Amino acid sequence: MKDAKDLIPWQVTDVSIRPYEDFWSFNPSLHFDGTTWRCAYRCCDYAMPDGVTIRSKTARPTGQQTKNAMVIFDPASWKPATVFKMQERDGYPRTSTPHVGYEDMRIFWTDKGGIQGIAASLHLKRDRGTRAADGTPQNQPPEQVLLSFDAEYNIVAARPIRGEGWSGTPQKNWVPFDNCVEPRFLYSINHGTLFDDNGALHGDAAIVRPSSARHSVDADPSAAPERALDEAVQPVETEPAKPVEPAKPVEPARPVEPVKPINRRPLVRGSDNVQVMRGRRLSLDAGTTRIVSTPQVHKVRTVRADSGSTRLMGSGRVHLPKYSGLRGGTQLVRVGDDAWLGVGHDMRFANSKKLYWHIWYSVNSRGKLTATSEPMKLAPNGIEFAAGMGVDGDRVVVSFGVDDMECKLGETRLSAVLGILRPVAR
Repeated sequence: MKDAKDLIPWQVTDVSIRPYEDFWSFNPSLHFDGTTWRCAYRCCDYAMPDGVTIRSKTARPTGQQTKNAMVIFDPASWKPATVFKMQERDGYPRTSTPHVGYEDMRIFWTDKGGIQGIAASLHLKRDRGTRAADGTPQNQPPEQVLLSFDAEYNIVAARPIRGEGWSGTPQKNWVPFDNCVEPRFLYSINHGTLFDDNGALHGDAAIVRPSSARHSVDADPSAAPERALDEAVQPVETEPAKPVEPAKPVEPARPVEPVKPINRRPLVRGSDNVQVMRGRRLSLDAGTTRIVSTPQVHKVRTVRADSGSTRLMGSGRVHLPKYSGLRGGTQLVRVGDDAWLGVGHDMRFANSKKLYWHIWYSVNSRGKLTATSEPMKLAPNGIEFAAGMGVDGDRVVVSFGVDDMECKLGETRLSAVLGILRPVAR
């Protein structure tokens, strides 16, 4: 398996931060609207160094808790200018489950809903028809949920996508199309199955219409021509949205500088240059130390980590599921008249560990796969997971997590990426 740097210009920056105490951050979803670079971080009470699950000292005995944060970046240094702690204020009924929070959120923009997210959830209340076979809430399979935000990126509306095509089977890693008229999601990259926020699409409806509007993150993310909210659930009381400011002119795209070998940049620490929103000021001390552990563990023991004691979870004997095909990854960003670019992942089990790699690919406006690159590793070691991408002229930036405890940005050139794509045989 080749490294990305062996196939394209590839410069990696570590942007790991820990906005919540005793929570690791990973699977960042980067988004660029022509003016501002934002990134949604998943923050969780577990991590997987070297493929072995460890738990925070404050984690509950079972399940996992996810919180989210939105970071506004300085694109010159990739340091966080503002950090928003995203509160769940959607008012949707919850169920009794050990798995709490919206997981692996992707950020995208549409004319209909403005800036929104799509995430996996196991904690929203469902009727009996959409529960697992045994009917127990804690065994609910993950479902995809459309999220809307207020001016400070609190989640103020949640709409589970349970329409046609919902089968009760696990639904994770749907791929949103960015900067289009209404929400469109690629359910299966290999098969080109399209969904909107109501369910599967067929015929003439199964098409993505690119937006013709210019938009800016400087505008209020909660302000959109039409909100894609769940009408059956009213958001809980929130603070009034900030007035929408006129959009700033979009600066000309600047080319990516020649890639040079770089040393690992220290993880971001809180400073006077970082403004943390919602609640008291945070100490963004992200001095993460990789934990050395062995892959086969049969009992719980305690190891040391940067946040104090963590629990190393026993694996024992497990039945490994089988996966096949390109899945998940970044949003799809339009790069041509009928071409949308994304990065997806594939994986296999090797020696009881997950081995991930990524592939660049393009689809047309009907979600049909048109071209792919050869497989590559975004990071030399560890479990990697790309979840966001922004394109600014010839500059392409991909956000990805490593070992469910680190956040990275990989920067390259669009021209180089398009040069390694090869047409898919039909």
